[in-house]
Amino acid sequence: MNGLIRASLSNPYAVTVFCLTILLIGTLCLFMIPVDILPVFKSPAVQVLTFYGGMPAEGMEKDITSRMERWVGQANGMQRQESRSIVGASIVRDYFQGDTDPNGALTQVNSLALASVPNLPPGTLPPVVLPFDPTSSTPIGLVALNSETASESTLYDVGRYEVRNMIMSNPGAVAPVVYGGKIRAVMLYLNRDKMQARGLSPLDVMKAMDNYNVFLPAGDAKFGVKGADGRWISGTDFAIDSNSMYELVERMGDMPLRTVHGNAAFVKDVATPQDDAFIQTNIVRVDGRKQVYIPIFRQLGASTLKVIDTIKGNLEDMKSRLSSPGIDLKLVMDQSVYVRQSIASLVQEGVLGSVLCSLVILVFLGQIRMTAIAIMTLPLSVLAAVVALLATGNTINVMTLSGLSLAIGPMVDSAIICLENTHRHLGEGATPEEAAYKGASEVALPELVSTLCTFLVLAPLALMPGLGAFLFKPMALAVAFAMIAAYILSRTFVPSRSAQWLKPHVHGHDEEKGPIGRAFARWEKVIDRGVDLYVKGLDGVMAHPRTTIAVGFSALAIALITLLPVIRREFFPEADGGAFDMAVRAPSGTRIEVTNERIDEVEKFVRKEVPEHDLELIVSEIGVTADWSAAYTPNAGPMDAMVHIQLAEHRSASAQDYASKIRAAVKKEPRFADLEFAFDTGGLIRGALNEGKSTPLNVRVTGKNMVKAAQVAAMIKSRIV
Repeated sequence: MNGLIRASLSNPYAVTVFCLTILLIGTLCLFMIPVDILPVFKSPAVQVLTFYGGMPAEGMEKDITSRMERWVGQANGMQRQESRSIVGASIVRDYFQGDTDPNGALTQVNSLALASVPNLPPGTLPPVVLPFDPTSSTPIGLVALNSETASESTLYDVGRYEVRNMIMSNPGAVAPVVYGGKIRAVMLYLNRDKMQARGLSPLDVMKAMDNYNVFLPAGDAKFGVKGADGRWISGTDFAIDSNSMYELVERMGDMPLRTVHGNAAFVKDVATPQDDAFIQTNIVRVDGRKQVYIPIFRQLGASTLKVIDTIKGNLEDMKSRLSSPGIDLKLVMDQSVYVRQSIASLVQEGVLGSVLCSLVILVFLGQIRMTAIAIMTLPLSVLAAVVALLATGNTINVMTLSGLSLAIGPMVDSAIICLENTHRHLGEGATPEEAAYKGASEVALPELVSTLCTFLVLAPLALMPGLGAFLFKPMALAVAFAMIAAYILSRTFVPSRSAQWLKPHVHGHDEEKGPIGRAFARWEKVIDRGVDLYVKGLDGVMAHPRTTIAVGFSALAIALITLLPVIRREFFPEADGGAFDMAVRAPSGTRIEVTNERIDEVEKFVRKEVPEHDLELIVSEIGVTADWSAAYTPNAGPMDAMVHIQLAEHRSASAQDYASKIRAAVKKEPRFADLEFAFDTGGLIRGALNEGKSTPLNVRVTGKNMVKAAQVAAMIKSRIV
């Protein structure tokens, strides 16, 4: 290490170039590194979606989900497996060990899922295998499609075929599904009496649709004229289009159902074809009106802030390219607001800490140039840590910022120790070069030991398994990178600048020159008196060790007894995200139209409880559609609804306060006695910490007797509530 110090003193320009390189590359990396609320979750997970339209949930579980679990559960490195079966849809999620390659896990599960197809009931659609990010189960925002004139079918088509693709073109954005609206389809409305009179069944109509509305590859036709010499004079190759598919819905009524002589029957005789929509199983309400919205998720490792900012900037362009006029696009439930506030708070704390440390240096050393050297090591160390974080695949998030905040003290200490020792040698009459060398070399080994001890303390955090590694490993790496950078700068930049900027002086005389020096001399005398009092107090404590230990432990016991009952215990501090979710469940089997009416009552009730100036938006998602959207919603049927309540930016109470207020109010409201309510105020952080679940506590009830299992689950639920 002494060689590095000598080289730094001999090559001050090289040290300057080294620091400028850190400044340049670190600034570039600062703009390149993703910024998010939490670190990147690197333990892979894969979800398998299988659909069979109309099959009840019990049939899906027995005939599809259980078989799919057995097949995809054979993938190497799997940690655990979860599944969910609803009407017409099966969702199986495989969670893998942290060291498993995500691409390999996805490939294995995909191959095993396809191999299970022959064992599934006939008519089952091929399984869809997708990667699953447990920390990105909460949307970072919703793009709502709003129109005064367009129908729900039109809104759904525009959202699915246009807006969704536009959102997916933004870097880092994922828009997998569309909620709400009606799925456009050509429907045949059968007349039962007319079918019975002709001896026909619905199956006959279905066969006619399959047989007469098909695509036929008609090929091509070649036409031309040959001359007398056998050469082509002219010729054209026509691609023949098939005319076996109907372009006009009205003409579908001409399909023959029966061709018996004298008793022919057509579709129009027993049914009416219409350009309509499937039976609606999912409704979205935006401020009380039936609309459509598209949830936006971020890709693994992408920056939430960058994704939201890009989409906000492209909304007007997206709106101008829509095929249907009069449709407005609006980004609602923006979770980046909370991300920005959290990161800004941590940055503010870090800057405040660095300023206070600089003031301490100035107050206790009284040297402006020394203070400048110590201050300059802070941004250089932080920028070097940012470069290392980006190189190791980490992001700027709450944990890495916390690590950098924790490292501010050791980073400043690293420079202060060197500068204080250099200051001592200058006071003894050494030249600046000699003082800089001795000041850095004499403390190099003790500082290295102190740094290594800090690393040993952080090592258990970095080696924690599961969720601990996800949270605390990036924090430990941020501290380590910053302290390593500070240690290297203390052996290069600090001695080099000390030799160039500091002047020799004799202790006790130099500081009395000028008004600042005289003021510092008086301040130093006050400090010396304080140190003398501290030494006398320490002597008194050392003279009575037993009394000191007894008093110390008694004070600790009193503090624990007093504060322990009132202090909250949370793995992660509660934060006000400005929004909360309210899950509402009507009695099982409730029609979606009835649920829609009940949710209308709930929304009006919420508006009474939350003042108008504090409420910005209410978005309700009712029911579920048996397609990809089933994997991204907690709803299980037409009786379920998820109500998203967005509060105003400047509000009189937090989301937690309003959630508690509404929870207590709905219990007392007799109109809602048959409804079940659950509240979630966690947002992005809680969803990430719970690995995609809305609650931190999940109880698993196993057994073959489903009735008894349901009774046990109900009992546990009543005890928890």
